[in-house]
Amino acid sequence: MKVVAFDIWGDYGHFRRFFTTSSPLTYSFPPPTAVRGIVGAILGLDKDAYLESTADLYVGVRILMPVRRVRWGQNLIFTKGRGGKFDPTLFGSRKGNVQGSVHTQVRVEYLKEARFRLYIGGEDALLNDLEALLREHRTHYTVSLGLSELLADFEYEGTHIAQPLPPGAYEVITVFPVEVLEDLSGALKEGGKFAKERVPVYLDFDRTPLLYQDVVLEVHGRAVQMRVKEMHQLDNGEVIYLWPPASTHIPASR
Repeated sequence: MKVVAFDIWGDYGHFRRFFTTSSPLTYSFPPPTAVRGIVGAILGLDKDAYLESTADLYVGVRILMPVRRVRWGQNLIFTKGRGGKFDPTLFGSRKGNVQGSVHTQVRVEYLKEARFRLYIGGEDALLNDLEALLREHRTHYTVSLGLSELLADFEYEGTHIAQPLPPGAYEVITVFPVEVLEDLSGALKEGGKFAKERVPVYLDFDRTPLLYQDVVLEVHGRAVQMRVKEMHQLDNGEVIYLWPPASTHIPASR
C-alpha cells in the first residue's frame, strides 16, 4: 500500500475534546477525524464533501515534539444583534436576546509548539494529488492545527510502501488504539511516559460520530517497544499504526 507522509507544525494547536464545555480542553494530537480535515484543506475539498472523499484513506499520527499545554483566558463576545444580525460591539442595547453580560471570559487549553507527522495511505488517485501538492508546498485552503486561528506550516517527508505485519513485538513510533496492544510492560520498564485519550475515529458524512476509541500515546514522542496485534511497516523500517478506512471498518457508514 502506498503511504504519503508529511510533517505539520505550529506555535499553538487545539483539537477540542468532545466532553468539554465552558473550558475547552485539547487532545494531545490531531484525531483521525481532524487529519482527514487537514487533508481536505490541502486538496481543496468542500467541508460538506471531504469526509466522503477521504473515507477510503488510511490515517496514522506520530508525535514529533513532547506534548506541552498552556491555558489562558479568552474573551468571547455575544455577537447576535437585534433581528439576528451580526454585531461585534459591546453595546448591550444593540444586542438581541442576551442574558447577563455581552461578553465572557473562558480558559482555553492549547498545545504549545506542536509538531506531528501524518501518514496517509491507500491506492486512491486522491493520494497522487496530495503527494503532488505536498512536494510543491501548495494547498487550496490554509491549514491549521484545529482552530482556524492557529495557522500551521507543513513539509513533505516522503512516499513509502507499507506492508501489514503479523502479531509480535515491534518498536512503534505512532499513537495507536488500546485494542491492538498485547503487552506494554517492556516499555514501562524503560521509563516511557504514556497517556490514554478517548478520541473520535470516524464521522458519518453528516458529521455524526460513528466510533470512539481509547488511544495510547508516548507523551515525549519516543518510539515504544511492545507486543501488538497489528501494525504496518514502511519501506524505511518504521513501524506505524494506520486506522483503516471507514468503508472497511464500519460498513454501515457508507
